[in-house]
Formats: sequence, C-alpha cells, structure tokens
Amino acid sequence: MESSELGVHTESGVIRHFGGAYAALGRTLSVVVAALLAVMATAICYQVFSRYLFNSPSVVTEEVLRFSLIWMGFLAAGYCFMRGQHLSLTLVLDLLPERAANWFGVLNALLIMVFGAILIWGGWQSYFNNTFMKTPILQIPMGTLQLVVLICGVLMEVSQVALIARKLRSGEAQLAALISAAAVIAALGVTLAALLASGWAQTMIVERLELSSLVVLFVTFTVFLLIGAPIAIGLAFAGVFTLSLQLPPDLVFPTVGETVFNGIDSFGFLALPFFILAGNIMNRTGLARRLIDLAMILGGRIPGSLWQSNVLANMLFGTLSGSGIAASTAIGGIITPVAREKGYDMAVSTAVNAASAPAGMLIPPSGALIVYSLITGGSASIIALFIAGYLPGIIMGGAVMLVAWWHARRLGYESENARHSLGEVLRVFLRAAPSLLLVLIVIGGILGGAFTAIEGSGIAVLYSFVLALLYRSLSPRALLDVLSETAAVSGVILFLIACSAMMSWSMTFASIPATVGELLTTITQNKILLLLLINLVLLIVGVFMDMSPAMLIFTPILYPVVTEMGIDPVHFGIILVYNLALGIVTPPVGTVLFVSCSITGEKITSVIRPLLPIFAVQVVGLLLVTFVPAISLALPRMLGLM
Repeated sequence: MESSELGVHTESGVIRHFGGAYAALGRTLSVVVAALLAVMATAICYQVFSRYLFNSPSVVTEEVLRFSLIWMGFLAAGYCFMRGQHLSLTLVLDLLPERAANWFGVLNALLIMVFGAILIWGGWQSYFNNTFMKTPILQIPMGTLQLVVLICGVLMEVSQVALIARKLRSGEAQLAALISAAAVIAALGVTLAALLASGWAQTMIVERLELSSLVVLFVTFTVFLLIGAPIAIGLAFAGVFTLSLQLPPDLVFPTVGETVFNGIDSFGFLALPFFILAGNIMNRTGLARRLIDLAMILGGRIPGSLWQSNVLANMLFGTLSGSGIAASTAIGGIITPVAREKGYDMAVSTAVNAASAPAGMLIPPSGALIVYSLITGGSASIIALFIAGYLPGIIMGGAVMLVAWWHARRLGYESENARHSLGEVLRVFLRAAPSLLLVLIVIGGILGGAFTAIEGSGIAVLYSFVLALLYRSLSPRALLDVLSETAAVSGVILFLIACSAMMSWSMTFASIPATVGELLTTITQNKILLLLLINLVLLIVGVFMDMSPAMLIFTPILYPVVTEMGIDPVHFGIILVYNLALGIVTPPVGTVLFVSCSITGEKITSVIRPLLPIFAVQVVGLLLVTFVPAISLALPRMLGLM
C-alpha cells in the first residue's frame, strides 16, 4: 500500500522554490533516507544468508533493522513535509473560493508547526527520560535513538516556515491571513483550555470518560479532515486532545514523543518499504513491461480483448507492486494509445483500467494486508493473509472482465484476429518468467519455511536488484532515485502509522473500541446482519477516506467486534481490504479513478456510467467473499496455515 494509494496531496515544487541551505538540506535528506533503506535491505538479506551459510542467525541485524526503520520513517516524513507531500482530503477546500482556500492552507501550515513543536518537546523529554536505558545488543542509549522524533519536529517547522514564506512572497496569502489564522489557533487553544478546566467538563470526564473521549476523538479528527489538514496531523491531534482528558498536562507531551516512536517500532513494518522497493525496481527497469506482453496474449481471444488484457495486466502487475495507482499508471499508460488507435470506447477503457487496478492489492504481496496483520498484533499471519487474498483478488478482477465482455458484446467488438504461434507465445512467456518467478520465490520460500514473510520482502528486493544488474537496466543514479522515492513513500505511510498510534493508544485507554462494539451489538447480534452493516459502513468510509487511514482507524474498532462474533481474523482482513480497495476507485477520493482519467483524458462524469455496472458486480463479489468464508480460507487451511 503506497502513499499513492492514500490520496497524496502535494504542494508541488516546494523545495525547488528555495535554493541554498534549504535545497541542500532536501538533497541531503534524500540521500540519507536512501542510504538507510539500502542498509536495511542489505541487513535483512544478511540475516537470511547468515542463518543458512553460517548456521548462526545474526543477533545484531534485527536491532539494526528496527531502529534504521524508525529513523528512516521519521526522517523521510520530515523530507516529505519539505516536499509538500502528505495525505489530505481536499474535497471541501476545492469547493471554496481561492482566497478562502489559501487561508486554510496557511492555517494548516500553522497547525503542522504546532504539532512539530509538540514533537520537539516530546522528543526532548524522551531523550532525557531514556538516556540511561540502552538497547540490549548494540547498547545505544534509547534517548539518543528517540532524538529522531525531535529532528522530525524541527524538519516540520522548517518546511512550514518555508511554505508560508513562499505563499507570502508569491501573493497566494497575505500577512493578514497569517495573523488571523494564528489568532484563530490561539483563541481555540485558550477556549479549549478553559473548557477543559470547567466544572461541567470535569464532571463529564469523571462520570462519562468513554463517551467524552469518543466525542472529542471523532469530532477533532472530522474537523481536521474537513479543513484539509494532513490526515496524520488530524489523527495525532485527535489523540493528543483525547489524552488530555485522561492524563495531567505535564505528562501529555512526553507521552506523545514515546507513543509516536513506539508506533513504528515493529519488526513487521519492514515488509512495507521492501515490497514497495522491489516493485519499484521491477517497474523502473522495464521488467514489469514483460508481464503486460504476456497479458496481451492471454486476453487476446476474448471479445474486447484489449480490455481483458488490461485487467490481466493489472492483476499480474499487482503481484509485483501491490499498488493500485502504480498498476493503473503503468498499465493504463501502455494500453491507452493502443485502445485509442483501435477505436475502443475510451470511457469504458478508463473504467476498466481504474476498476481492475486495485485487484493487485489483494493478490500478494500486499502492503494493505501486511498493515492489517500488524494492527491485529499478528492474530492473522501475513502469509495466511497473502494466500487468502488470491481468490478474492481474482474475483475482483474477474468481475471487471465479465462487465468488459458485456460492454464489448454490446458495442460489437470482436476478439483479436491475429493468431500467435506456439514459438511466439513461448518466447513471451519466457521473457515474463523472471518477473513471475519473483512471486514464486517469495511465496514459496515463506510457505516452505525458508524464510519469514518479513525476510521474504528482503529477498524480493535482492531478486529484483539482481535481475536489474543482469539486464543492465538500473544505473547508479536510477538506483538512488528508486531508493529515495521508495523511502519517501514509506515515510508518508510510516508517519501516518506513528500518528495513528496516538489515536489508537488513546482509544484503548478510554475503552472506545469496547464502547463502539457494544453499540453495534445493541443494533444486532445476528452475524449476517452485522457483516452487512460493517460492509455498508466500510463502503461509505471508502468513498470519503483513503485506505491507509481507514484501516488504521476502523480495524481497532471493528476487529474486537467481529472476533467476538466468531469471524476468523484472516477472513475479516480480506473483507476489510476488499471494501476499502473499492473505495480508491469511487469519487470524491478515488485516487485510482483520477489517475486513470488523467491518463486517457476522459472526464470523470463520462467514466462514472460504465463504471457503475462494474462496481455493482464487484459488490456482488464482495458479498460472496463475505458470506462464503471458504473463498478466503480454503487455501490457507489446505496449506496448513490456519
């Protein structure tokens, strides 16, 4: 699950507007995060080989990997703030006049600075509180490691000062807007402090802590979402305000520093950047293009063959990238000129490309399934989720193929007349075989016990890198670019996870999941009705929220409810990802739909009509996956993973 999956909003070219020290700092950070990612990839491969070659697994590499991931995550997050790359919902801002939208842009920059200051304070307190505590293997003071939280806060401050300066200099915002936005934040701070100290609020907190926390949490997050603030900042402030109901003021900010640091202190999160890196290397070197050639042959004998090839290519490409945006961009960019040349209906072509791209998010390796496994504390193993995702992913893609066939019959399209010789088919297959072998090596190695799912992600990086060297298709400069871009994408996701840890911690502290669970079970205790209700909620959530924040918010809330009802964690993970994968194609936050439309030049309004029947059939597929658990669970059980 890449940041592109999540609705990345970019104030493009922020670093380019500033020369000198600011640009140098950006370039330095780019190299540092790329180097950290390279060190991590090397370390995970060494961990595997040391176990087999020396029969002695390294005890150092796990600690190196954990803390390198944390430092890369926070430094890359700071780098992304400097680039103006963050996750936000701009739906409301897009409806406002330009002057009002610019004012909210300044307000959001100031809010980011406020949270940056909180990170600086919290990181400094964590440094002093943990100076004498050392890591078990490397004996590095934990306080020193936690300084990265402070550094991230400083980078946030620098980035937003530069952004505001650019807005003032270019005339996008006036000094009066800056003063008024700062005054609004100060007034809100004073009002909230006074309200919190009031007798009424204290009574509510003491007597109705769960309800008070629930209201504060979701109202805060909703407000930040509506004003277009970065989603991670909204999650963080929702957690901070909720914590302020439960902890004395002198403990809140140090808790923030510790919580965001611990939020990504998990060995399991390593799989995210590694699988993204492997997919990026395969895409950059042209190895993924060979899968498209194979898909063109496989889909060529069906009416509307180009559409069928598009769907198959997206599904095959998903096995490498696990990204809907990457698939729709790479495959759509190749298919679109051919479709236009052959006279295909471009609105339908756009809909087919957009609707089939998320199928790869269910077909492993899938970042979304990795995140779900980690949120649930490993209750659903990564490899079980991977194997469980195959059939639902095929169902999602098959639904698009079925409707594409119907459109082709309706429009009178025939299958391709050209017949491919056995030698040509064999040649195309052999060219695609090295790319396909990546999936077989990773999944087969995990199933065979050769390495863990996390180590498998490192092996995927090594395999793709070796292929790139053999084909001489990756220069040192291109490799540096791939590493830095992968680190940046990973930084956006990891920072979002770190900030969501604040929200999750405060929710757990206030027993909010239990409260919501009781609310749902009071509505119905029938498993079928409950799953229908959850599907409806997730489909609606997916319309307005991107996949990553939706998973981070709703998994801790819904997971205890469904497991209490006897629903298998692996089964629920597939239901969750299938639902939210549909959401990235539906406006107003349908990032995959927007990208597909930008590739073909079609208007969204013209694409909606052919997209609706595809969406309807995919929802039928969702209901099948929901109420026929064997679709998800048969393969993992057959392989002894459950």
